[in-house]
Amino acid sequence: RQFFKRMIVKLKGHIDNIDEENIDLDVQGVVYRILMSKKNIIQLGPIGSYIEIFIYEIMREDARILSGFLDKDERETFSDLLTVQGVGSKMAINIMSNLENEKIIFSINNGDTQIFRNVSGVGNKLALRIVNELKEKIKKKITIKNVEIVKENDLIFRDLVSCLLNLGFSQKICETKASYVIKNKQEKELEQLIPIAVKSLSNPAR
Repeated sequence: RQFFKRMIVKLKGHIDNIDEENIDLDVQGVVYRILMSKKNIIQLGPIGSYIEIFIYEIMREDARILSGFLDKDERETFSDLLTVQGVGSKMAINIMSNLENEKIIFSINNGDTQIFRNVSGVGNKLALRIVNELKEKIKKKITIKNVEIVKENDLIFRDLVSCLLNLGFSQKICETKASYVIKNKQEKELEQLIPIAVKSLSNPAR
């Protein structure tokens, strides 16, 4: 297979037509046929709706294929699947039509080939290749993502400690309380964490 550098990475337009595995997208009068997973297609609005789609473009001597995704991470998973011997664009879309993106990543990372064997058209050998050929790449991506989360929390930690110090609490108490609050309220932003931490400091029993 000969792959070339992708040229189209995103399209914005109105849905012109929808079928089981493709949509036609009208982009300022030019209509593109885009291969999509069933999971993405059922999330689309009616014909005429305006949408933005992340595109993975494959150009070959005999064909030009546009595969579309509602989420950028799904496009990256699709790109990874294409690197596996025996996985073409339709097979990759087939896998993504049957499995949630997070499930694909989780299964590869944990060496679970059974989840892929449950997908129609994926045999034991192909399931093994998917896991074996992508495991290291997926592990690196998960590590990078976790590092980003830690760095983000570290920044919030420093800012929260600084705010608490300004209120007159000691360095050690501020660091302990900031760490506790962030660990238990990870979904909160700094502005939401400050009053929670202050209230907790004012009432140590909580």
